[in-house]
Amino acid sequence: MSTRPEITLLHANSLWMSRSESEALLSDAGELAGLLTRAASGDAAAFEQIVVRHERRVLTLSWRLLGAMEDAQDAAQEVFLRTFKYLHRFDVRKPFEPWLVRMTVNVCRDLGRKRTQRGIVFVAEGDGYEQAEQPDSAGNPHDELQSEQQRQMLYRALNDLPEKERTAFVLRDIEGMTTAEVAGALGSSEATVRSQISSARLKIRKSIQRIAGGRR
Repeated sequence: MSTRPEITLLHANSLWMSRSESEALLSDAGELAGLLTRAASGDAAAFEQIVVRHERRVLTLSWRLLGAMEDAQDAAQEVFLRTFKYLHRFDVRKPFEPWLVRMTVNVCRDLGRKRTQRGIVFVAEGDGYEQAEQPDSAGNPHDELQSEQQRQMLYRALNDLPEKERTAFVLRDIEGMTTAEVAGALGSSEATVRSQISSARLKIRKSIQRIAGGRR
């Protein structure tokens, strides 16, 4: 039996929540709308609360798109600078996170292109923002080693993808967004996104097979 670690690309796209949880989300959405309105009017304290609520989300997504924490931190800073600058254009009646994700994708795309011009490749770094994917430390150490090998192979495979395919794959299969949400974030059609994701998955599988087989 082969001992090579294999990667299964999983995507969780459904959430089960109680009535109280749903009501809590509605209440939170109302509070966020108030913060956004105040921040758009120049309330620095309100904007700071918005940053606190969303900085981990932006930093994690930036890290997954760029692969280096230093670049992700630069991206996150730029995201919130642009958010503050353009917040007056945002309709607070609409969900805020999709707008913020689009902003993050655009910033990371700009930084990624600059990095490519400098000849820098996607390198995954240990950063503490992948806690949800980390194995149980009390489990089998061999399982933990395999999980880390799987992550590293995935990150290396991501480096081989064209920018648009990598972004679509990260948003859909790692971030867990729906195809419609990814299309909205990328300003593309769902058909295009499905094609990009399908192509990305195929290329990733082939790349992982090469890496696992030592042919790279």
